[in-house]
Amino acid sequence: MTILVRTFTAELEVRDDGDGRTLEGTIVPFGVETRIGPRLVEVFHPGAFAGTDPATLPLLALHDRQTLPIGVGVELRDEPTRWFGAFHVSKTRLGDEVLELVRDGALTGLSVGFLPVVGGDRWNAYRTRVERVRALAHHVGVVPFPPTTTHASPPYGPPRGRQRHVCASLGCDADEPPEF
Repeated sequence: MTILVRTFTAELEVRDDGDGRTLEGTIVPFGVETRIGPRLVEVFHPGAFAGTDPATLPLLALHDRQTLPIGVGVELRDEPTRWFGAFHVSKTRLGDEVLELVRDGALTGLSVGFLPVVGGDRWNAYRTRVERVRALAHHVGVVPFPPTTTHASPPYGPPRGRQRHVCASLGCDADEPPEF
């Protein structure tokens, strides 16, 4: 299954209390329409990630799933306008670098990697708008510049291989390009 990635502009802070190794900020805003490609708008709802155990949610540098995580969630909660997260950053070379880059303002946001779940999406009749009411959080990445709103995975174009599976899950014709 393809992991979808969404990055949002938000404040990212290092907590000064305790050992100074806790990052916190908005993971996902609720109720915000976000353009995903030329023909798709996505909105996350409160509770979309309900039940996620913080201890099982890894923190990655730049969504790099080829390296070890730099930390793990310690607090996750729905607030009226956002899904908030706090993450303990491990005392490693990369963890130290990430904390310094956040303090310097070079890393400015969090970005969620998630998997859609059966029955978790509500699509409009034209499949140009999706409301995410349930999703499975896979990881959270620390990123340098949340883009204007988000980016989408997989890439556009005719579906091939794993993209055919994604296309099938979106309900589009596997022999035609998906309408993102």
